[in-house]
Amino acid sequence: MRKRVIKWILVISAICVIYIGVEVLLLYNHTSTLYSTVKRLQAHAPKIEAYGEHWTYKDTVDLKEAKPTKFTQGEGAYKDQMYFYPGRPNSPANIFIKKQGTEYYRYMRSTIIFFHGV
Repeated sequence: MRKRVIKWILVISAICVIYIGVEVLLLYNHTSTLYSTVKRLQAHAPKIEAYGEHWTYKDTVDLKEAKPTKFTQGEGAYKDQMYFYPGRPNSPANIFIKKQGTEYYRYMRSTIIFFHGV
């Protein structure tokens, strides 16, 4: 009986580790800070801060006809130039800073969030 309980605890623990690994590696596409810093410097993108943490530069996107909403909770030198798409309850998934025309720099939160909708 005791071996059976230990076996089930190990199986459940392994499933949890696999789930967290999939969330981190596949769903959130989390990149290292050094890599994103090099990408940001190559693109001449500014360093931004919101909610008391630095956000990770991802890429430059062309939003074309889409109109993002003004982001009012930014901090630092670029706080008046931040935009986002509303829809998430607590914080935006991406923050955009205008580059030129319809091109924007796209940033993602640098911390890892394990559960959707949190």
